Amino acid sequence: MSLKKIWCRLLIVICCVLGIMGTGSFTAQAAVNHTLNYFRYNNFKDDDGRSWVRIEMGMNKGDLEYEVSQNPDKPFQLIIKMNNTNRGDVKKNIGLDRKIARYMTLKNENRDMVATIAVTDSLEDHEYKVYTAEADKKAKKPYRLVVEIAADKGSPNKAIGDEKLYGVEGRTVVIDPGHGGSDSGAIGPSYVKEKNITLNISLDVARILENNGVNVVMTRTTDVDVYGPDATDKQELQARVNVSHRHPEADIFVSIHCNAFTNSSAHGTGTYYYGHSSRDSLLAQLIQDEMVAATGLYDRGIHSANFYVLRNSWIPATLVETAFISNPYEENMLASAEAQHTMALAICKGISNYFQNIGK
Repeated sequence: MSLKKIWCRLLIVICCVLGIMGTGSFTAQAAVNHTLNYFRYNNFKDDDGRSWVRIEMGMNKGDLEYEVSQNPDKPFQLIIKMNNTNRGDVKKNIGLDRKIARYMTLKNENRDMVATIAVTDSLEDHEYKVYTAEADKKAKKPYRLVVEIAADKGSPNKAIGDEKLYGVEGRTVVIDPGHGGSDSGAIGPSYVKEKNITLNISLDVARILENNGVNVVMTRTTDVDVYGPDATDKQELQARVNVSHRHPEADIFVSIHCNAFTNSSAHGTGTYYYGHSSRDSLLAQLIQDEMVAATGLYDRGIHSANFYVLRNSWIPATLVETAFISNPYEENMLASAEAQHTMALAICKGISNYFQNIGK
């Protein structure tokens, strides 16, 4: 056999070996990749009558490796990192039941997927479980990661936010959490973002109202732009107004914000209205009264303002500036789950007082 033929055969053997090794390497790498393809959540009660929310994230294959952690700076967040996983066609911002868990976000970090679940208050007050479940063909469920979170330990038989309100049953209320998505709103000295505070308070308001028989319409339930990314200010604000316009049965519109000023000593809570009718100022005043009584913040009063969402509302509308996020003390208050709930309940009581005042 000639030397040339020997070299040719040797080259073929080397190529075959490299091809096998390459294929094996690719297969091993692909085997660890997971893609989300299923999402469900539901509420249930255990044998002791305690309320839970169950969140299920399904995927294309099993043997998922994951890590569970908490952010000490955000005690109301449960963080789950799914190794070698991508989001697939599951939404990145998902509203949850609002009674136990507010919302969930999915974010890719390199090859991993991070799920952040925001609960209604500190995780110290909640029991939770995280585990994997095999595919259930009968129930048409794939292999999945399951998260179960219980209601507040202090009230095992009562859903959070069962405060009794009067005069609100059967009413329709539009709640507008200020800013969101690409618009963070004002940012405090400790980098607390207005868009997150307004969403938390708004979801709490929605839960309390819904527990009292109110039909709640939200302009957003997650961290998103209402119109969409790269919208003009007018487009974004009009999109919020349009949510209300699509619900002719709506009775009132309440927009929730945090105030800010260049002087960090500015403080207090205030409420605004446009003044289409006396009902606008009445709604503002009754919410303002409850906010001051509940929080103990300086009373900045109510004021007429030419804000877009108020001016273009077809129904009585108000904008609540809960507190100054630019003030270090009030920023710290706004970041507290307890204070957020206090403010949410105050807004709900103001709404209740309004409907009782105007009657049917």
